[in-house]
Amino acid sequence: MYFLLVRRRVRGVAIPNGQLTKIQPIRADVHIEYGHSTVLGRQCLSAWVFNPTPGPDVIPSLHDARVTGMAQGGMIITGVEEVDGTLYAQSWWCRAE
Repeated sequence: MYFLLVRRRVRGVAIPNGQLTKIQPIRADVHIEYGHSTVLGRQCLSAWVFNPTPGPDVIPSLHDARVTGMAQGGMIITGVEEVDGTLYAQSWWCRAE
């Protein structure tokens, strides 16, 4: 499902709410699926942005993903992402287009 996605953290550090509305969102086809995570070495719920072209992921996938808030206009998905071999907390603000 397509959303306007804003990442709410940088390397685990929250971006202040006042700055979130200034960040240019990416138009993203967000998928959520339960399966094996090679990063965590176990089954978990993961969220990722579908990339129809060959190449790297648009943004890092979220592992142990969960929807932590949802309303008429969108949702927040929270989990951990791997950046340069380190896991960081991350949340995606997904607004309806």
